[in-house]
Amino acid sequence: MHILMGLGNPGPKYDLTRHNIGFAMVDRVAASIDSTGSASTFGNWKSEGKSQTRRVTLSGNSLLLVKPQTFMNLSGEAALSLLSFYKVSPKNLIVVVDDLYLDFGAIRFRAKGGHGGHNGLRNLIDHIGDEFMRIRIGVGPLPPMQDKADFVLRKYSGDEEKKVAEILAPSKDWIETGLRVGWEKAGTQYNRKVGEGG
Repeated sequence: MHILMGLGNPGPKYDLTRHNIGFAMVDRVAASIDSTGSASTFGNWKSEGKSQTRRVTLSGNSLLLVKPQTFMNLSGEAALSLLSFYKVSPKNLIVVVDDLYLDFGAIRFRAKGGHGGHNGLRNLIDHIGDEFMRIRIGVGPLPPMQDKADFVLRKYSGDEEKKVAEILAPSKDWIETGLRVGWEKAGTQYNRKVGEGG
């Protein structure tokens, strides 16, 4: 089994904010599976392990879709709970996270590494170590004189919301490719700067 965990904050207050792009990406994967019928599902979302979860099969792999309900800064608690319950190695965990230091729409696949000042990643590393896959989605740059927390928790404008939908459209392809050929090759295919294809 692999676990795809999008980081974010629970509740409608945080919907359509930069900090919740991980939740949005996981929702996009689920919606793509439902619409194409290309993968089997194991029912609807349910509450377990301090998270909302849904099991699917993708490219022959059992995949648990996860949206932690602990709030961003305690994401590691949710990850540890699910990894322990399902007896899954952190190496089979894929974490999707917003990155303030990447331009809006940039994509980076990266295995291991530090937290880069992101409190959700910091808490994950504190609880399970750093050997998990990350998909970083750019939400920057931070405007001059803008508070970081205010910026990432602000709702998207209408144009930004449309752009996020475009950015996340190939989400299922990202995960299928990573599971099929490995994350290094997937990164070669999908890592991109703003304005590049992929």
